[in-house]
Amino acid sequence: QSVGVFQTAPIPAHPQQNVISVFSDAYENIPVDYYNGYWEPWQTTGSADFVVEGDHILHYTNFNFVGIQLSSPLNATTMTHLHVDIFIPGTLTANARFRIELVNQATGGTGQFTATITPAQSQQWVSLDIPLSGFTGMTGRASLWQIIFVDVNENISSFYADNIYFYRN
Repeated sequence: QSVGVFQTAPIPAHPQQNVISVFSDAYENIPVDYYNGYWEPWQTTGSADFVVEGDHILHYTNFNFVGIQLSSPLNATTMTHLHVDIFIPGTLTANARFRIELVNQATGGTGQFTATITPAQSQQWVSLDIPLSGFTGMTGRASLWQIIFVDVNENISSFYADNIYFYRN
């Protein structure tokens, strides 16, 4: 049941030639094995993806962590940033710590970046433009294989995601 007009994610403005898209209707996407691998028994996150006016949205429910796995390792050595648009439909009562991990298939290493989402930012799209140099522990960009989202302090019950892509300035 609809309770109002759905606010769509911002429209990306980066030129296609400067983008490697994982999930976006604005760009051609690379092949992905899954957007929610459901890694039992630890993961509780389910999916309730939907489409609004032709725009596909990932909807993660009962969120603790979730992983997107690419069909083959991605060489992102020429990319400078990761972009993700997220929308927390519920009202946050305290700051949320939203961690993004990039897993390197060749080394097994994981780079991590944690964003703080404030209660004032809930119920609206938040665009994260993260320099790849900002991922601590990053062990190279020539073989990225997974993108993992983690609810660090367990106060994001669900979120929408759109426009997940790497880009270069």
